[in-house]
Amino acid sequence: MIRLACILALVALAMLFPLVASLSGRTAILFSFVGMPALGLALACYGYARWRAGAFRLSHSSDPS
Repeated sequence: MIRLACILALVALAMLFPLVASLSGRTAILFSFVGMPALGLALACYGYARWRAGAFRLSHSSDPS
C-alpha cells in the first residue's frame, strides 16, 4: 500500500513539472484533474497503511520493559 502511495506521489510530481515549465491553461487543467487527485489518493493510501500498522493507537507504551 505504501508503494502505491509512492507511485501516486510520483505521478503528482510528474504532473507538476509541465506546470512549472509552462504556465498555461492546459498544464493547469492537467495538474488539477490528474496531479491533485493522485496526490490526495497518495496521502489517503499512506494514512490508511500507517493506520493499519498501528501508528495512531494511543495505547503505545514508551517503556520498553
